[in-house]
Order: sequence, then structure tokens, then C-alpha cells
Amino acid sequence: MKVLSIETSSKICSVAILEDKNLIKKIELNNGLTHSESLMPVIKQILEETNLTLSQMDLFVCDVGPGSFTGIRIGLATVKAFSDSLQIPSVGISSLEGLAYLIKDDGIICSMIDCKNDSCYYAVYQLKNGCYTLLESPKADSIESCLSFLNYQYPHTTITFVGDACTLYKNKIQTASSNFILSKDKKFDNVDVYFLGIAGLNKYTQFGEDKHLLPLYLKKPQAQRQLEEKHIVIENMKISDLENLELTQFDDFWNVDILKDELAIKTSQFICAKYENKIVGFAGIKIVLDEVDIMNIAVKEDYRRQGIATLLLSHIFNICKERHIKTIHLEVNEKNYSAISLYQKFGFTQCGRRKQYYNHTYDAILMDYTIKI
Repeated sequence: MKVLSIETSSKICSVAILEDKNLIKKIELNNGLTHSESLMPVIKQILEETNLTLSQMDLFVCDVGPGSFTGIRIGLATVKAFSDSLQIPSVGISSLEGLAYLIKDDGIICSMIDCKNDSCYYAVYQLKNGCYTLLESPKADSIESCLSFLNYQYPHTTITFVGDACTLYKNKIQTASSNFILSKDKKFDNVDVYFLGIAGLNKYTQFGEDKHLLPLYLKKPQAQRQLEEKHIVIENMKISDLENLELTQFDDFWNVDILKDELAIKTSQFICAKYENKIVGFAGIKIVLDEVDIMNIAVKEDYRRQGIATLLLSHIFNICKERHIKTIHLEVNEKNYSAISLYQKFGFTQCGRRKQYYNHTYDAILMDYTIKI
């Protein structure tokens, strides 16, 4: 059984091809968090060097996190696209489970990934007779709370730690208990895409493919946390919201009359982001059967690049899941690089182009996203 394994949750972009549990080829590219540019060329390279094609794969495996929000989405979107187009099964594996597979001695394993500010992602596994069993589900917590929990839950038990947080919090871990053992090999700081593939193969053999391949987010993105601290509220837009809406501070397409007309249409739905009861962003969708068209996402000039568009798009995804929507469509100006980047982070892929659609000058890029129900 041939497995294509992809790991994009860290700064290293990694791809491996396995034949059952035997490694055929592995490529690791450590060039920072530029996976949107690096992943497809690396996949192309590994296929060429092994004389294989995507259609010859029997399983796709990807890292679902925790880790880089952007990297996770890129890996997931790629695997979903491959799986859907080729009708080949796929599975997602937690970064923490992938780390546990680096340890080969029977016992209790704590996988730990740094998530800044003296905090970590962690999960606990037991390895026995070659089988890895999840004992404690992945969590995000302070390093002190994590170590206190482990001391309480597993007293007098030897625990082997693996992951980059082990290096960063080495002194705290060693001080917390004499039963805590640190993996000494520096290569154990990051997930190995080969072992990720083995974990994926084991999961598929035992449970079958992932019908709902979703990112494992244990901690909200920093921009979203900052916005919530500002008490940004997302709610449905009402006619009364238009009274004090200064549309000139958003873009030059919408006006109050158009919005009033759209709000009156049953197939249209608008949501808005409010700060101190004032609209700082809004988005509109049109629902037709099991498909959605995103008409616009607009953010007030003074509030751009603060994650508000991300919040609005996330809310649209929630609406689509509640209504069992299968496909989301949108179009975007080819010069709107920030919007294109946002949509790509959410897993949208380009499916077409309308020539000189904007002001008879710039092309409209057509993008879509398929939701696995």
C-alpha cells in the first residue's frame, strides 16, 4: 500500500512516500513558513524522483495540528483536493501523535509542542507492544498546569517527553519530577513525516478514512484572541444597522440601497462584525440549494489586517455547516493579494478566471471550497 504523507504544521515542509511501513523517499525543506509556495513543488519533486504519480497512491496522510494555523490549512487543503479529485482515501494525524511515534520504548509518552507565553500543547500516549494508545486528549495549557496534571494523574510513573517544548522548558520539566525523562535527540523536536505516515496507515487500517478531515485547533489564532478582547461581536445584519453605516470607509461597490435590497431577499444573508456597537466589517452570502456564493467581505479601513475578515469568513463556514452546504464559491480581484491569501489559508482553490472583470482592467479569480459533510 503506497502512502503519501504531508507535514506542514511546523517551519519544515516535509513530504514522504511509503510502501506499507517502508520508506521509499522523504524530502524535508526548512525554509520557514512558506508552505503555500513550497508544498506543491516538493510533491512534484518526490513523485518525479520515485517515478510515481498521485493516482498510484492508496492513501493520503496529513498533519492536522496543532501547529502553524496557516501551514495546517495548506496541508489539509492539498490532501482534500487530491483525495476528492482522485477518489483516494485520506486520514489526518495530530502533530502530537506523530511526535509520540518517535519514541520506541514501551511506556508513557507526553508529546509537547510550544505555543508561546509559557504554554504548550500536549497529549499523553501509552506505547505497549508496538501499539500507541491515546490516554489524554490533546490540550493547550500553561507548562506549570500541564506538569502538575501529569504528576497528579500519573504518580510514580516514568514519563518520556518528546517535542520542541521539551527543549524550551527542560529545567521546569526536570524540576517537576525525577520520573520525567527528556528525549535527548534534537531531531525529536519536530514531527517526522515518515512516522506521521506510519501513524496514518495504522489509523486507516483500524478505522478507515477520515470522512471529516478538519484541523485540530486547540488555541484560537492570536488575531482572533485580540479581537475577542476588544469584544468584537459577529451577528446577522439588520435594516436598522444601515442607518449609521458609513459605506465609503469600506469599498466603492456597495451602497445602502443595494444592501437594503439584498437584506430583503430570502436567499441572501448578511453578517456584520461590531465593535462598541458600530459595524467595522460585514459579509454577504447568497444561498442556492446546497451551494453558497460569497458576495463580499468588507472591512472598515481603520480595522483592516486585524483578523476581522478571518472572523467573518469563519462565521460563514459555520453557517454553511449548519445548513449542510456542500460548496462555497467566490470571486476576487487578482490584485487583492491579501484577500487571495486569506481564502487560500481557508483552503479555497482557484477554479477559473474572468478576464478584465473589474473596471475592464483586472481579472476576477474564481475560487471554490468543497465541504465534506
